[in-house]
Amino acid sequence: MEYQAKRQFGIIHIGTVNMTLKIIAYSSLDDMEVIENVSREVQYGGEVFTRHHVSFQSLNEICTILNKFKQLLRDYDVTDVRVLSTTAIREADNLLNVIDQIYFRTGFRVTVVRMAKEIYYKFFGLYYHVLKGKFNFADKAVLLLDITSGGVGLTCWKSDELLFQQNVHIGSLRILENFTPKQREELTFPTAAREYIYGALSPLWASVRHHDIKYIVLSGRAATLIGKLMHKEETNGVRLIKADELRQFVNSFHGITPFKLMQRCKLSENLANVIMPTLLLYYELLRIIDVDLLVMMSTTFTEGYSMHYVAEQTDNSYVAHQRGLLLNLTRRIAGKYWYAPEHAACVGEFCGILFNAVYKEIGLKFSCGYLLQLASILHETGKYVNIRKHNLCTYHLIMETDLFGITDEEKEVLANIAYYADGGVIQDSSDMYDVLSPEQKITAAKLAAIFSLADSLDKSHLGKIKRIQAELVGNELIVRYHSDLDISLERWTFMKTAVNFAEVFGISPKLLKG
Repeated sequence: MEYQAKRQFGIIHIGTVNMTLKIIAYSSLDDMEVIENVSREVQYGGEVFTRHHVSFQSLNEICTILNKFKQLLRDYDVTDVRVLSTTAIREADNLLNVIDQIYFRTGFRVTVVRMAKEIYYKFFGLYYHVLKGKFNFADKAVLLLDITSGGVGLTCWKSDELLFQQNVHIGSLRILENFTPKQREELTFPTAAREYIYGALSPLWASVRHHDIKYIVLSGRAATLIGKLMHKEETNGVRLIKADELRQFVNSFHGITPFKLMQRCKLSENLANVIMPTLLLYYELLRIIDVDLLVMMSTTFTEGYSMHYVAEQTDNSYVAHQRGLLLNLTRRIAGKYWYAPEHAACVGEFCGILFNAVYKEIGLKFSCGYLLQLASILHETGKYVNIRKHNLCTYHLIMETDLFGITDEEKEVLANIAYYADGGVIQDSSDMYDVLSPEQKITAAKLAAIFSLADSLDKSHLGKIKRIQAELVGNELIVRYHSDLDISLERWTFMKTAVNFAEVFGISPKLLKG
């Protein structure tokens, strides 16, 4: 009876070392309870990394476990289920076939989570715990070092502001795949692995040193296990380790290897292959910066995803707080190129007003408005590269940048919005537009039409229109502006972009004073 007042959902993670199932009952972000938690260590992870292929045997292992999870979900009568895969499947050369086979053999549709989004989900959950006071960082700069099997994410914040975020394809198993089994047995292997890590991450060291970081946060199962191996007690979900304590622990192996971890710490080979490079990554970072403490928090990818899902389902204000953090981070990114803050703020405000006036009537989700805010910040960054081809340069800058918190599909839509920001009419023959899925094409066309209309209202970049109101009246969008200046350029540009807006939505924009 206790759970009947709450909603339930299941989350399955097809990981590299483990497959896990959690069944969660919730009514709010602060009222979540894991009512079932099952984990199975798997054997396929190393094979997938080595061969970049999911074999028939590995697929059988995955499907067998999934069908057992499916029965457990039936026992709890849970129908809302999310099945996620990260590194384990996403880099396989037979990815689409694997997803198709899983669906036909288990009935589960698998969502493949890309690295940037995987790291974001963990940050989403962990940062919520920070705001709730799990640990007081006293307004010092903090670096979250998130190590997955396939990548490393470095996320730095201070006083509720994100300072930088970078992701690198150098995860725990990816480090090992650069060395043959024979090389891993050499006495010089630990040194070679450490030097490989240093070289791969060297472009990031300047940013890391620049921000005077005082705390490093380590999270997830690997961090929790390392804390246990060092016999650190957990208090309120946190383990604290001094930098010298970690150095001494690593040095005590006199050249740490997976085999030594297996012998001394009684780990399985799979776990040892994950923990060894993870420890070396920690160790290498401590050679670069001098920190007060390592803070180990138990937040996992599945916990972060679950919290994100519940926050969206319950319209929790933390989602808006996160988007505020991410927009500020995007402004920092734009500032490295060409960025007019006043113009971007003006266009962002107008986008929000126009979007809120029409989105319910034109088949767009409320969350799409966030892409317009990102576009307002990034739409002119390409001018830094080539002002003559700035729209094309902007497109490529967006596509090649890890934008924290959005999916690859959302980024493709965002890049198209920016490409057509100057009022260009989207053409099906366009190379940028052609690669989108049908659903993405519709979303991109609608958002680009709204964005161009908003951008037209500050075409001069002089901020002549201070504020607007927008109201949908029948098949007309009435936009009222307030300005005592000559807005001929803005008015004429508005009239031009209004033609495309009307063709996309069947709604005619009208610009009126007052």
